[in-house]
Amino acid sequence: MAVVLLAAAAPGGLFFTLFSAARRFVNILWDVTSKPPAGVVRILLLEDSDLDAELIERELQAGGLQYVLRREQDGPGFEAALREFAPRVVLSDYRLPDYDGAQALALARHLCPEVPVIVISGAVGEEKTVELLKGGATDFVLKDRLGRLVSAVRRALREVAEREALQRAQAELYTCNMELEQRVRDRTRELREKNELMEEELRMAHELQQALLPRHFPPVPFGVAEEQSAVRVCSLYRASHFVGGDCFNVTRVSDTALSVFICDVMGHGVRAALVTAMLRALEEQLGEKAADPALLLSEMNQALCHIFEEAETLVFASACALTVDIANGRVTFANAGHPSPLLVRRAKGRVDSLGGAVSSEPQGEPHRYPSAGKAPSARGPALGIFSEAEYSNDFCEVEAGDIMLLFTDGLFEVENARGELFSESGLREAIARFAKLAPEALIRAAVAEAEKFASGRPFPDDMCVVGVEITRLEPAEQSAAAAGRPGRGNGRRNGVKGGNGVRRL
Repeated sequence: MAVVLLAAAAPGGLFFTLFSAARRFVNILWDVTSKPPAGVVRILLLEDSDLDAELIERELQAGGLQYVLRREQDGPGFEAALREFAPRVVLSDYRLPDYDGAQALALARHLCPEVPVIVISGAVGEEKTVELLKGGATDFVLKDRLGRLVSAVRRALREVAEREALQRAQAELYTCNMELEQRVRDRTRELREKNELMEEELRMAHELQQALLPRHFPPVPFGVAEEQSAVRVCSLYRASHFVGGDCFNVTRVSDTALSVFICDVMGHGVRAALVTAMLRALEEQLGEKAADPALLLSEMNQALCHIFEEAETLVFASACALTVDIANGRVTFANAGHPSPLLVRRAKGRVDSLGGAVSSEPQGEPHRYPSAGKAPSARGPALGIFSEAEYSNDFCEVEAGDIMLLFTDGLFEVENARGELFSESGLREAIARFAKLAPEALIRAAVAEAEKFASGRPFPDDMCVVGVEITRLEPAEQSAAAAGRPGRGNGRRNGVKGGNGVRRL
């Protein structure tokens, strides 16, 4: 069974070697059990009687054996023959003048334990016969029944051949097993080295991906110190593998407005991370269009469709883009198949869904958020699927103290022990309970609720959450004056020197 298991685990070439050895083993056993041994047999005869020796040799000749016989008549000669003659079979008389069969058997077992010993005697008691057989004698033949001598010799030779065949087969199998074990060790070492290299590369990829995530965010109005920023941003990112398929970015699009972009690439791991890096680069390249979220998503969608039009597998990403302007208290947003951001109105203890129809309040009554006097538009399709997809902007008024939460579906697509989903509605309800908390504490509380719901199970998907807090609203002229400039100018991209105005979890 052990050989079969090893063969099943072996590579193709080694399995064939192992199978061939097993087949040779079977063939050897078949040959030695179905045919008498071939070739000349060296027989050592210990017999002091000339007559008995002649009768024994006649029986061997009559049985058709091809043999070479050496006769010895005493102990010293017998010992010398065992060492020099290398017999295949020993025939020993039991009673000799100064020697006996028991001594001959003991010496033969000591010097050549694999050689069969057949004891021949005129009359030996049953107890002595049993003692000799237990001592290692192959057979016992009475001198008055020499007719069965040849069959006893043939049987002894066959048993030797079978034993030798088994030993050869075992040796071959042992060699094959050693070769297999060495190959397994070599292969295991190669896999371990490759895994270590892969893990090192993944760790490096993880560090590079972390470097792509913004750690500092531009303050608004432009030029103010961090503690004076009217919009503060915090974030939480957690990949389910070394690298993930979620990313976000925050940029300034004017003196008084910030743009927030978040996306979630289908799948996990390296492929998703590569697409995420592409999306991040595209977002940077199209940064001048970030003031118009719908235009930004449209341009990114067309670029992705062009890049992946030759791909054999479908690759897409959900995304959401929004701008918040403290000069007019307006949020402009567009959605490409992404979970709707949540607007936490802390002053009213209410949570609105940007792009959804209802919100959560402490009393649990539905509320429609104001959207420039119109119902919210439907989400557009995910990026990278339809090159002609159209995306439209929606609008919402915000107040000082409001918090916007953008997140990927990894935050709420977690299951409990019964297979139930935490869901977007469960997330809204959890956030509504903690609506009075500061953004960092609010995000931690929401994640803790999801973890509690999952009973400690790891999140199966990447998770990214971005919190945007409106600390105050300012007209453009007031913002310019606070920054020490005579009028309103164009903002600059993320990484502007002079502060970051954020807190990152």
